[in-house]
Amino acid sequence: MALALLALLIYLAHSMVKSIGNYEKLLEVHRYRFLPILHHCEVNVNEAKWTTGSLKNIWEPRIDELITLFTEKMSEFAERREEVVLSDKAAQFAADVLTTISFTEPWGFVKNQRDEGDYLTSWRKGLPYFGVYNRWNSFRDYVLKNDTLSPFFLPSTSDKTGMGFLIAHADKAIKEREKKIQEANGDWHMDNPDLLQHCLEARHADGSPLNDIERRSHMTLIIQAGADTTGTALGCTIRNLMKRPDIMRKAQAEIDAANAAGKLSTPISYEESRRHLPYCGACIRESMRITPPTPNLLPRVVPKEGKHIGKIFIPGGTEVTSHAYVLPHDTSFYGPDADVFRPEQWLEPGREAELENSLFTFSIGPRICLGKDIATMEMWKFLPELIRNFDFELVDEGAYVVAGGIGYNENLRALLTRRT
Repeated sequence: MALALLALLIYLAHSMVKSIGNYEKLLEVHRYRFLPILHHCEVNVNEAKWTTGSLKNIWEPRIDELITLFTEKMSEFAERREEVVLSDKAAQFAADVLTTISFTEPWGFVKNQRDEGDYLTSWRKGLPYFGVYNRWNSFRDYVLKNDTLSPFFLPSTSDKTGMGFLIAHADKAIKEREKKIQEANGDWHMDNPDLLQHCLEARHADGSPLNDIERRSHMTLIIQAGADTTGTALGCTIRNLMKRPDIMRKAQAEIDAANAAGKLSTPISYEESRRHLPYCGACIRESMRITPPTPNLLPRVVPKEGKHIGKIFIPGGTEVTSHAYVLPHDTSFYGPDADVFRPEQWLEPGREAELENSLFTFSIGPRICLGKDIATMEMWKFLPELIRNFDFELVDEGAYVVAGGIGYNENLRALLTRRT
């Protein structure tokens, strides 16, 4: 009986870990810092182009291509009067943005209108394990780091779906790029280097290149962390707008007025959205407040000397976190209607900065979300363009699900009508 129970536990854990991925060996989070391309690093590079904030400018035209393609695909659904599972489509768009930035070419989530390699599905199935692993140090330290036990749990590049699919694609892309560079005798460059190229060119302070694990870690980290989470932010905003037709109409009216005044391109640029569509921006921020994609932020380890948080002393080595769902629903700060979707509060004089500083969606401080700039650009471009082009009839609001401290949407379905 005991052996049968042990076998069942191994099977269940194996299934979840294979879905979510090898976070200890893949990310090596305790052994080195991330590179400047993702803000945090210890390598001998100071070029501004390596920051995510600069990468967004280089890649905006490519994101425009994906937005145009997405609009075309949604128009086909509208013409057929076919229901669209917007929770899935938004996540697929976000996944293609990140694979484009990482590898120059998207993996085809939008073009093929499917979850390539069941990556997003596998990610969601593995989230309960992620929550356990992130909080159960002994399992992480004594099982996943054990060379004998870890193969029973961890993904493989031979897997056709999930994290193994992602790792295999990253390995293949690295080898193909290295071969091109080798064939050119090192005289090979890209006008707009992608994340892969930055990883290959990165050097530690001693001049040594990244090792295989480090390169793989960086190539997969941004996709793991940002694909479905950004998709969740997009889907939640769409749901919140569809549930409040009056707010949706107001956002569309703002877009129509800016468009009539000749202030908007097609697709809408990031800067145009920020400058001319303040109400749309308020809708996005408000949605991230009440339905954050990462409701329970990842913990931080208190330095060995300990730390005072307010009047309370926290011993060194303690894991602490802030709850990104509870804080934005605090009625003492947001008022008695803290649970209500109310974008207007972001436009109240003197209120925006206060609200922005209190928004924990991307965390704050030196460990702020590595992909915040990319995610922000996606949302400020994608959502206005979507509601600019379509009217929505809510069929099923679906559910905002939280598993392992991470949020995602499921079964948000709607009928679309092309606006003229």
